[in-house]
Amino acid sequence: MWFLLLYACSPSAPDATDTSGAEPCAAVPGEPDLDAWGGDRRAGFASTGVFATVERCGRWWLVDPDGGAFYSFGVNAVTRSPSASQVTGTSAYTDAVARAYPDGDAWAAGIADRYAAWGLNTVGSWSEDALFTDRLPTTKNLGLSGGDWETGAVADWWDPAWEADVEARVAAGVEPGNPFVLGYFLDNEIRWGTDWRGDEALVELYLELPATSPGKAVAVDALYTRYGDLPAINAAMGTDFADREAVLAGVEWAAASADEALVSAFLTTAADRYFGFATDTIRAHDPDHLVLGNRESAPVTRREVYVAQAAVVDVISVNRYVYDDGIVELAMQLTGSVDPAGFVAALAPELERPFLVTEFGFRAADSGLPNTWPPFYPVYATQAARADAFEAYATEAQAAPWVVGYHWFELVDQPAEGRFDGEDNNWGVLTEGDVPYEEVTSRMARVNAGVFERLEAPLR
Repeated sequence: MWFLLLYACSPSAPDATDTSGAEPCAAVPGEPDLDAWGGDRRAGFASTGVFATVERCGRWWLVDPDGGAFYSFGVNAVTRSPSASQVTGTSAYTDAVARAYPDGDAWAAGIADRYAAWGLNTVGSWSEDALFTDRLPTTKNLGLSGGDWETGAVADWWDPAWEADVEARVAAGVEPGNPFVLGYFLDNEIRWGTDWRGDEALVELYLELPATSPGKAVAVDALYTRYGDLPAINAAMGTDFADREAVLAGVEWAAASADEALVSAFLTTAADRYFGFATDTIRAHDPDHLVLGNRESAPVTRREVYVAQAAVVDVISVNRYVYDDGIVELAMQLTGSVDPAGFVAALAPELERPFLVTEFGFRAADSGLPNTWPPFYPVYATQAARADAFEAYATEAQAAPWVVGYHWFELVDQPAEGRFDGEDNNWGVLTEGDVPYEEVTSRMARVNAGVFERLEAPLR
């Protein structure tokens, strides 16, 4: 017998209402009663017409527009134009789609059919969202940080030009009234300081901005707050500035990255500013849909970032892969990040927000792809072993009461020659020839279909 444990505590999210009338922490028996979205009607949640969140006695849920308890199974980059080869500039998958489907609508219908067969229900980030309206729930990445993902260049979040860019992107990207929009991501793996793109802390990056940048003035204020006066700043930074104007003109700030108290204080200030302004702008244009936070890179994201966004967003999104031994420990040592083990179990329960795993995946040698970059993910021997890795990961995610879904990276394999940054991996559930990896997709169907049964045990 399958049971869905749905508790009767008050909901924490503003968009969800608990109307089940069940006794506190009482199980709701019976087989799953799935609605058109794939949510379980037995939850008895109110229908709000949009996706929402709710917590019942320690278990978080997404709630679909018809009031069903919803768990988001997604895939990223559901697009006819995935990453092109850095050598040829073309995509073999794009060519395969052109041969097999008369138009984008037919391709999207085929994807929807495959989703149903594979136990999937959400179109992830970087997808052709417009083709899936009236077909599947979508997640929209608004790209609000203003930075450069590849180089790690940061934007000035206090600059009126950044504010105007956020306003324009939000106004163009939101879809008020569309029930198929699950929610909005602010951005993806933005640079919060030390990571694979450089060893500078965010405060150092801001202190290196031009003297007239509003954000540099905020960073200089952080120096004065930390040290009290100019002589103390000079002593700590190894400088000989004569006045505040000279501090604003300063260009060498490596010492700032070495002061953990300064690094932490400025990171909190910057994260509060970024999440606050971006989220307020989204809500001004679309007050009903979920704000899904950033897609944070788990091994390099610090506590301050999670705490800042938990105060304003509806869902915290995290990209959490499985890495080779020692990689996470090294990242934590270098960045001061929160341990991502157990789906950030060390931090998640106290934030009072659900988590969505927005990127993970596994690769296998029998795909014929190089799987050489990045080098710190395991490479499994076969697709069967890859499917086993997925099952272990998905089962752990389903058992974590704060996790409300997971999105696989990505729909299609990367080119053997490497994409723009050299990645050349078997991340896809499809080959570039549009052929499914059936051992993986059939495992997805089986594991995902059992989510409500698997969610029983940790909630008793």
